[in-house]
Amino acid sequence: MRDARFMPGYSALGRLALRVLVATGLVLALAGCKADLYDGLQEREALEIVGILQNAGIEAGRTRAKDGTYALSVERDQTTRAINVLSARGLPRQRFESLGGIFDSKRIVSTPMEERARFMYAMNQELANSITQIAGVVSARVHVMLPEDSPLERDRRSPRASVFIYHRADLDMSRHVATIKYLVTNSVAGLNYEDVAVALFPSAQGTELSRQPLSVGSLAPFGVLALLGLGLALFRRPLLRLIGSQDL
Repeated sequence: MRDARFMPGYSALGRLALRVLVATGLVLALAGCKADLYDGLQEREALEIVGILQNAGIEAGRTRAKDGTYALSVERDQTTRAINVLSARGLPRQRFESLGGIFDSKRIVSTPMEERARFMYAMNQELANSITQIAGVVSARVHVMLPEDSPLERDRRSPRASVFIYHRADLDMSRHVATIKYLVTNSVAGLNYEDVAVALFPSAQGTELSRQPLSVGSLAPFGVLALLGLGLALFRRPLLRLIGSQDL
């Protein structure tokens, strides 16, 4: 009889409370999930990325892999913002092939055309890698044109080079153009300063580095407390009835 008095009031309220608790629990569980952001990073770059994300209000974790590289993860609902913040900084940095890696061929014999193509590609990679080390450069591409020697041509053509640079929108990279041209000129034999063209483009990602409101995932501990409080509030009267029925 006592159970009958308790259960009708508890049933309707309990079903509603159960739905609220389950829905809230799912939201908190999903918010707390981590998503992989990048992997294969060197320790120095991983630490740099974690620091930048933390300054932007994004909590990031790093895990060391068996090969010595690091993987980064953030809360799932912060993935898009984390990518935008890092892209604006040019991170992770471009991966360039080194001269040793390009010419490390198992082939015994290569044609002169293949050797020339590989040499030009390696030179472009090395120059682009050097330019990306300049503060504010997000990415860079270098194209050097080396004319072929021909016994039929009386006047030998000069080399030419084009440099495409994507940079942070909040920085003025025009003051570095002369330095970049000298860098390319001194790296290519016979290349004149006036034959180097440098094109600057602001990064499309912008500079979204300001702090944002706390994410749902970062509020998970407070959500758990709120969930417990909600449960106690909803079940307070039925629990009191149950305790009273046990005492009788």
